[in-house]
Amino acid sequence: MDKTEFEYRLIESTRELIEFTQTMVTNSISKNVEYLIEPSSRLASNHLNERELFKLEQINLSKGKPQSIQQTIDLLYDFGLTPLWINAEISHSFKKRTLINLTCSRRFRNEEQLNKKVDKFPPFHIGVSLPPWHKKGEKFNINWKRHRLKLKLYSLIWKYKYRKRLKNKKPNC
Repeated sequence: MDKTEFEYRLIESTRELIEFTQTMVTNSISKNVEYLIEPSSRLASNHLNERELFKLEQINLSKGKPQSIQQTIDLLYDFGLTPLWINAEISHSFKKRTLINLTCSRRFRNEEQLNKKVDKFPPFHIGVSLPPWHKKGEKFNINWKRHRLKLKLYSLIWKYKYRKRLKNKKPNC
């Protein structure tokens, strides 16, 4: 696969991800996109070749830094080789920007080794992270992961009320 084809697949998989996710969420998703690249592991291992170790080091340097489409292509395309798989999901979206997590394999392979049976735009595989409380058919806020503090607060309140009820209950002796 050449660089132009990889760019096309990134753009098209991003478009499909946004369209698919939009059907499941209550908020609007901005089409102004940046990417957060996360390898399956940040640690070097013996099964990686020298070039893969170099690419892993480059990806590790981008940790937590949103990347433009061109920066993403530069990090994930290597002379005809791409990560064996790349899982794409929207991290969060606001009026002016959407951040997409790209979790990728540390192994770089040619196009013949990519999974064409499952994915429309290999190596990209799109998905949506559902909140733990999600009920089938209900829409949710795509930014639910960013509200962890709020979730912890509600959890603590619930635990406090539950313990208080248990203390107030009299045993049936």
